[in-house]
Amino acid sequence: MNPRGDRLLEFLNGTVEYFLRKIEGVDRDRYFADRDIRNILDKTINDIILCLVDLSEEILKAKGRGIPDTYKDTILACHEFLGDTVLKVAPLVKHRNETVHQYLKMNWQNIVTVKNKLPDVREFAARTRSLSA
Repeated sequence: MNPRGDRLLEFLNGTVEYFLRKIEGVDRDRYFADRDIRNILDKTINDIILCLVDLSEEILKAKGRGIPDTYKDTILACHEFLGDTVLKVAPLVKHRNETVHQYLKMNWQNIVTVKNKLPDVREFAARTRSLSA
């Protein structure tokens, strides 16, 4: 991985840990009642998902491939290099879009879904890191 990719991987790992610290003890009621925690969690899942896209772009550039038009397709285009892990994380783009566009009633479920997919996010990061090893 190039220096930018290394920084992105470091950012992704740190952001996942930050998210886990911030969501600790938060339930649906607190999420809706506490604007600060809601903003922190929403922004953090946005950062995680955009970082997955940025890492995918770095991989595609390094392999001399074009960048697809959508975030989901960009992640999926890395299947050849990262395997089925891309199939696990690409659907997260939908949750990012819903959260960013403030479909408030759906946001808590998006938070839970992303939290449950963090092992897949970590797998994506590990496979990305192994490309440069």
